[in-house]
Amino acid sequence: MRALFNFLVKHNDWFLFMLLEVISLVLLVRFNNYQGATFFTSAGSVAGNVYNIFLDAGRYFHLKTENDGLLSQNLALTREVSELKEQLAEYRNNQLLQTDSLVNSIKSEYTYQTANVISNSLNKVNNYITLNKGSNDGVRSEMGVFNSEGVVGVVYLTSKNRALVIPLLNSKSSISCRVKGSDSFCSLSWDGGDPRYSNLIDLPRYAQFEQGDTVVTSGFSSIFPGDLPVGTVERIDDSADGMFYTVRVKLFVDFSKLTSVFIVGSENYEEQSYLEQSKN
Repeated sequence: MRALFNFLVKHNDWFLFMLLEVISLVLLVRFNNYQGATFFTSAGSVAGNVYNIFLDAGRYFHLKTENDGLLSQNLALTREVSELKEQLAEYRNNQLLQTDSLVNSIKSEYTYQTANVISNSLNKVNNYITLNKGSNDGVRSEMGVFNSEGVVGVVYLTSKNRALVIPLLNSKSSISCRVKGSDSFCSLSWDGGDPRYSNLIDLPRYAQFEQGDTVVTSGFSSIFPGDLPVGTVERIDDSADGMFYTVRVKLFVDFSKLTSVFIVGSENYEEQSYLEQSKN
């Protein structure tokens, strides 16, 4: 304690000088606007810099925690990517199985080939699809078009390297169909509304079926083989005259995602067409 007292006494002039300096500085800042504003601005800047230094130091000491969190997130994302890859592979395998099942179900008198969709429309009353195959590839009018999900439409016109298809989403489309498990056949016709749905018209009232049943091609034409999937029965209504049923069908094919298709044709098409035209 004596040493501290001796130190203060020994350096009393210096301490007095410092005290007077502080008092002068306070008076200068207190009674002079310019000097006061300058002082507080500088003091704020210094305080901000000091705060940033302490903040950076705190962040540095928390880097390990943040790195551990990032590692956990990366591990979770890696697992998610792996799961998505597995799901994608499973989806592709299922698509291949569905396609093989459909192709294998086609009778030997039918031939088929693959084609890619060049253009497609959904929002018109009469939509059309253009394919990258034409007469040079053996494609002709009145050939059926389907994909792994179900029936797409019928080839309407061809050029050497292109084919124009009337899809189910066209008011001119008329596909012979039946409800699976029933022998009664009718026509599938689109009313220009929702591209996910179409209608079975003139279905006899004695036909036995119910909501959720599968609609397939009838096989009563030279365009499609029988039992190609079309959709499912969504709603059952009476026709305007009450003599038939009108059935709302939810289509299997998602036309908004159509990229590749199969073109199917009967080897006996010309012979059958000639006979059917001769009877007229």
